[in-house]
Amino acid sequence: MCETHGNDRRRLCCCAAAVLCASAIAAKTAFADRSTDETPPVPGSFAELLDPRWLPARKHWRTRQASGYDRDGGFYDSGNFLRIEDGDRYVLMEAHGPGCIDRMWFTYKKPIGAEPYNLLVYIDDPAIPVIDIDLDEFFSGRHPPFVPPLSGLCGLPKQPGRFSYVPIPFVRYCKVLLQPSAPKDQYNYRTNSAHQTIPHIYYQITYREFASPAGLRPFTWRLTKPEQSAFEQTAEMHRAAARSPWSRLTTSQRLSGTATLTQNQQVDLLTEHCRGVIHEIRLRLDNPQQVRLQASWDAAAKPQICVPLGPFFACDEHTPPPQDVRGLWTGYEKGWYYCYLPMPFQTQARISLISQSEQPRKVDYQISYSGLTLTQDQGWLCAHRYDHNPPPKGEPYEVLDVEGAGHLVAIIMDRPGHMEGDDRFYIDGEKTPSMHGTGTEDFFNFAWGLSHTGSLPLHGITIQNNRPIAYRFHVPAAVPFSTSLRITWEHGHDPLTGPNLDQNHYSGLALYYLMPKPPDR
Repeated sequence: MCETHGNDRRRLCCCAAAVLCASAIAAKTAFADRSTDETPPVPGSFAELLDPRWLPARKHWRTRQASGYDRDGGFYDSGNFLRIEDGDRYVLMEAHGPGCIDRMWFTYKKPIGAEPYNLLVYIDDPAIPVIDIDLDEFFSGRHPPFVPPLSGLCGLPKQPGRFSYVPIPFVRYCKVLLQPSAPKDQYNYRTNSAHQTIPHIYYQITYREFASPAGLRPFTWRLTKPEQSAFEQTAEMHRAAARSPWSRLTTSQRLSGTATLTQNQQVDLLTEHCRGVIHEIRLRLDNPQQVRLQASWDAAAKPQICVPLGPFFACDEHTPPPQDVRGLWTGYEKGWYYCYLPMPFQTQARISLISQSEQPRKVDYQISYSGLTLTQDQGWLCAHRYDHNPPPKGEPYEVLDVEGAGHLVAIIMDRPGHMEGDDRFYIDGEKTPSMHGTGTEDFFNFAWGLSHTGSLPLHGITIQNNRPIAYRFHVPAAVPFSTSLRITWEHGHDPLTGPNLDQNHYSGLALYYLMPKPPDR
C-alpha cells in the first residue's frame, strides 16, 4: 500500500509506473492464450452476455428499436403499432435477415392479468410462432431462460414494467405481435393518430441487425449444452452484480493505496506508459462532493473522462447513496464506488482525481489491470457530461453529440427531471431517429413514474438525495455509429401546450467507446 500526502504524490506515480510496466510484460504472456487466440463470441448468443473482454471492440451491427411512440409527435405513446392484422393482431416489430432481439419492455395501466394478451414471436418461419404464451405468464419467471435477473418485473407491484434481456436470435426473419385473449370490454382502448381503435399498451423492442448469420442459431426453447452452460453462468454473473466479472477471465494485477485530495490539485492514482486494459476501478471516500474523476488514454489532447465522481458510478454527486446501487458495470456497494467496464489503452493511461473542496479528502483506491494484447479496433472508454439548468425551452435537450466511430454502452441520469420525455437516437446523420422511445421511465424499464425504485444488473432507479437517479447499460447490445451519434430527450410533454416546456435541472452521463483515429500519413 502506498499513501500519498502532498509532495509524496510524485513518488506514488513513479512507483505505480514501475510496478505496472513490469507486471504488464508478464501479464501479456500469461493472458495471450485467453484473448488473442480466441475469437469473439457470436453476437446474439448467451456466450456474448458472459464475456466482457469484447465490449471495447468495434461493432459491426445496426441497433434499432420498435416502440409505440406517437407517430404525430404528440403525447400518446401507447398502442401505435407497426400495423394491425386480421383486426386484432397487433404487429410490434418485423425484421428480415440475421439479427437478435436483445430487449423487450411492456406495461399497461390495469393490474397484472386484467388485460391478457398472447405474445407471439415468429422466428424464420412466418407461419408458426416459436413463442406463443400469455404476456404476463412470459414474464412470471416460470419459463427458462426468461427468468430473473435476465427477465422479470420492476416498479409498481400491480402495474410493473415487464423486461427481458434474454437474446432471441433469428437468421432470416422475425415478427413480434400481441393478440388480446379476453372480451373487448376488458381492455382500455383509445383512438390513435391513424383513427384506429387500439389497446392502451406501451412497448419497446430493441434489436440488432447483423451483416452475417455466421454461427447464429435461431432461438428455440430447448438450449444446447453449451448454451445452457453460458446461460447459467450469465444468470449467476447478474445475480452477483457488484462483484467483478473479471476474476474468472484474467490474471490481473492490482494497484491499491490511499491518497489525500487537496483543493485544485490533481492526484494521479495511476500513470502507465505500456499498453493494456484497466478492468476495475474501486474508490472509497466519505464525501464525493466537488470531486471529479479524470482519465486520459494514449496522450489525448484532453481527457476522455472528466466528470463528477458520483454520477460516473450511477450515484449522486453530493452524497454517497443511502443503499447499494448494484449495477453490473458501475455502482456502489458497502462504501465502495466501482466500475468494471474495460478501459483499453495502446501507449499510456492516466487516472486522476481532482477536488475543488477547501477541506482535504482521503480516498482509498484499488485499480486492477492486465497487459492484454490489443487489436487496433478497440475503443477508448469516454464519458460525456451533460448539464442543462434550465434546458432549452421548446426543443429537446441534448444528451450526446459525438463525431467519429464507436458505440454507446450506458446512460446515467442523476437529474432525469420530468418523466414524460421521449428519447431519440440519430445515428450517422439520420434525419429520422432509428431509435425513438416513449418516456424516461420506459427507457429505464420502469413504468408510471420515476419514484418506483429497483437496482438491477442492467438498469435501475434509486432515490438519492431526495431525487431519482437512473441507469441503463446497453450491453451487449451497444449502439454503434460510424460517423456520429446524437441523442436528444424531451423535457415534459403537456397534451395541451406541447413538449419541451419543463424548466427543471437535467443532468447525466453518456458512456461510450470511441475508436482512435488512424495517424495522418
